[in-house]
Amino acid sequence: MNSPVKNEQKTLIQRTMRHQFRKILVVFPFAVFLASAVPAAETLQSVKERAKNYYWGIGGEQSYPKALQFYLTAAEGGDAEAQFISGGMYFKGLGTIKDFKKAFRLLHEAAKNGKSTAESEQILGQAFLLGSGVPKNYQKALQWYQSAAEKGNKEAQNELGFLYFVGNGVEQDAEKGGDYFLKAAYNGLVVAQYNVGIMYYTGRGVKTADLEKSYGWLNIAAANGHQPAKSAREYLETILSKEELTRAQHYSDEILKVIAP
Repeated sequence: MNSPVKNEQKTLIQRTMRHQFRKILVVFPFAVFLASAVPAAETLQSVKERAKNYYWGIGGEQSYPKALQFYLTAAEGGDAEAQFISGGMYFKGLGTIKDFKKAFRLLHEAAKNGKSTAESEQILGQAFLLGSGVPKNYQKALQWYQSAAEKGNKEAQNELGFLYFVGNGVEQDAEKGGDYFLKAAYNGLVVAQYNVGIMYYTGRGVKTADLEKSYGWLNIAAANGHQPAKSAREYLETILSKEELTRAQHYSDEILKVIAP
């Protein structure tokens, strides 16, 4: 049999619980209302718009640091375009100090999410080739360089030439490497023009050595300020006959007609 004291205590507890429950019912709808009004619910698209406005100074202040802050917010939400732009800002040092490791992470995420360009893919290839911000991986470097090269990136074409020439991440194939060096050279990359000149001098990567073609390419690279090409050109001038030298210089003129500006 329950005592009067225990019954009184039980009744008091029940009244207290009912009172607290009524307080919860009153407060809970208000809490829901507050949560729905918090600005944190801003969409990724609107965050990117704010970032874009700060980046370009649209409608007010131009600020790279503030633009980067909003782009990073959208990037953390999984937006590929924001990952791409903020990665580029870290790579170039816009609104922050240059940070290649952060640039790589963001550009890599963007590329995996479907947002990349020939330039960003070349940057990823370079990172894997040099082990900069990420462990070295020649096969991954090859993969990104291949994609960038197909889009016409001349730096990627030259690096692909190097990978095939030495056999890093791929079966060695000097002639295929030579083809990529030529593509980059015709696209106006000075170091590739020097590489082609050396190929024709040694005969490696081409069907046969040709000193006149070697001079022709070295002459162009030297004219574009490449110092080793200048030295090689001067050496060839000591071993080519006057007739050979005339033909070699004419070959340079012919090449210039088709090299990308």
